[in-house]
Parts: sequence; C-alpha cells; structure tokens
Amino acid sequence: MSLLVLAAAWSVATLAYATPHHAQDPAGQTGLGIRLAEVPVELKDDPRALSYIVDNVNPGTTIQRRIEIQNHTGAPQKVELYAGAANLTDSQFTIEDGRAVNELTTWTTVDPKEAELADGTSTDAVVTVAVPEDAPEGEQYAVVWAQITGPPPTGTGTQLVSRVGIRLYLSVGPGNGPPADFSIAEVTPQRNSEGIAQLVAEVENTGGRALDMAGEVRLSGGPGSLSAGPFNAVNGTTIAPGATALVTIDLSPDLPNGPWTADLTLRSGLVNHLTSASVTFPDSGVGTPVGTGDNGSGFPWVISFAVLLVALIVTVVLLLRQRSRQNT
Repeated sequence: MSLLVLAAAWSVATLAYATPHHAQDPAGQTGLGIRLAEVPVELKDDPRALSYIVDNVNPGTTIQRRIEIQNHTGAPQKVELYAGAANLTDSQFTIEDGRAVNELTTWTTVDPKEAELADGTSTDAVVTVAVPEDAPEGEQYAVVWAQITGPPPTGTGTQLVSRVGIRLYLSVGPGNGPPADFSIAEVTPQRNSEGIAQLVAEVENTGGRALDMAGEVRLSGGPGSLSAGPFNAVNGTTIAPGATALVTIDLSPDLPNGPWTADLTLRSGLVNHLTSASVTFPDSGVGTPVGTGDNGSGFPWVISFAVLLVALIVTVVLLLRQRSRQNT
C-alpha cells in the first residue's frame, strides 16, 4: 500500500496516511457522494476510522483528513463544504439543524469551502481541526457536509437542499485520550409485535469515547439440537461515554422458543466483547433477562490461562522438590 506523507512548518506533526478500502465502486453511485480519501496509518485497522473522522488528541493539536466529493447527479453542481454540529441523544448520533455550531465546528475548517463539479467528476478537500490550548477534555461530535442547494422558488415554495456527510468524533484529553470500552450487562429474549424473535443486549459504555455498535449472535443447542444464525445487530446504536443503551438483534419469526445457547459478539471499532447465555423466547412480549459472562475483548481468558499454567508449574516444581527431600 502506498503511503502519503504530509508535513507542515507550523506545529502540525508529520503523519503517514493510507487509502481506506471502500466496498462499493463510486462509478455505480448516483447523486452527491462524499468519503474519506485517507486515514492515519496507525488507525487503518480500526473499522470506524475507515468511514468516519476519528481521533483522540491533546489540546493544542492540529489534525487533517483528506476527503473526496463526487457528483453523480446528472448535472453540474456548486457544492458547499462545511462542518455542522452533532450530538449523542438517546444512543443515536443526532444531527443538529442546518449550520448549527458547537465547539468542535468552531475548530474545524474545510478547504476549499466551495467546489464547482461537472457531472461525473470528483474533487478532493482537506478537513482541518485545530484544537485550542484551552480546549476542554472529553469527546465532541460534528459532521463534515457536502451540500448542494437548488434554485430559489418562484413565489411561494420550498428551496431544495441536498447534503451528504462524514461523522467527526474527536476526543480531547492528555496522552492518547481515554480508551473505548463497554460491558454487556444482560440479554433479554423477546418477540416484537410481529412475532419476530429478538435478543436485546444491555450495553454500558465504560470507556471514554462514543461507541458505534455492531455485532451478531449465533444460536446452538436448540430443540432437536437445532442451530441458527449468525444474525446481525440492528445498526444505528451509538452510546455516549458513561451511558447505557439497548442493542437489538432480530432473529426469525419461525424460531422455536428454546431453550437456546446464545453466543453474542458485540463490537465497536477494535473493541470486541463476547458473551454466552442460555435463553428461552416467550410466545409473545418480553422474556426473562439473563446475566452474561462477558469475556471482554477475548484476551482476558488468555491471561487467565497463562496464570493458571504458571500456578500449575509452580505447584509441580514444589511437589517434586518435596519428594526429593523426602528421598534424601
């Protein structure tokens, strides 16, 4: 993979960038499009950083990201580029109205601010976030927008505005910023009003950064030794630091009640938690919540095994020494 190195003479660190992988070819798109054109190499394995602008920095730091804007509307367009405010409300990434301002948007600029694009063409722009020295610690949210505005209406009417954006998550704090983490408190089997079986996980954000939840569940050990899945989590659950939210996974309307062994995997970026629970789905409504054995990112069991192995070796050595002394 080729790397692009950017350097500036004014208090911006030299960074290495990698081109993010995009599953869809822009040639098949219609309308106005926007995407990240590069991400820092140290974030290239973070799925969130391939789609969103994600970083954690110290006060006084300046970061940059290159984005690409595409015009597939069927006509030439004048595209406006700017940052608008966002927030987390009820575990949803919430976009504020119009060009709403928050602290993060006052630190963010897009160059150029406007671009004239013929149909079928694209252009690059640079997003710069200059965090002031007195910036408060914590995570803030915004959206980098590409917007086209239709002609003003004649007389009464509505002016059409179309825009597409990239989420911006910026955590400000000392060192590398607070790490992301979460725990799965319990899972609840239920059936919705249409009779579809669902598994609902209660997730607490125990870290210092917002989470965009994804994951899946596999069912095994069902009636007649049935297995089912994987079933993917419903997208759109974003959890603020310190908050708790429900992550819902739709299963099947034909799923027997059970009991089942549910192996649940939830993730946000590089944070990955595994848990297993025995669940029985009700005929309708909400079933009985079940506590989980949250295994964290998958690494703690390795540590536990290593500790047990060391303890076993020490025990064997002591027994051998004791026998040796008894035989002498």
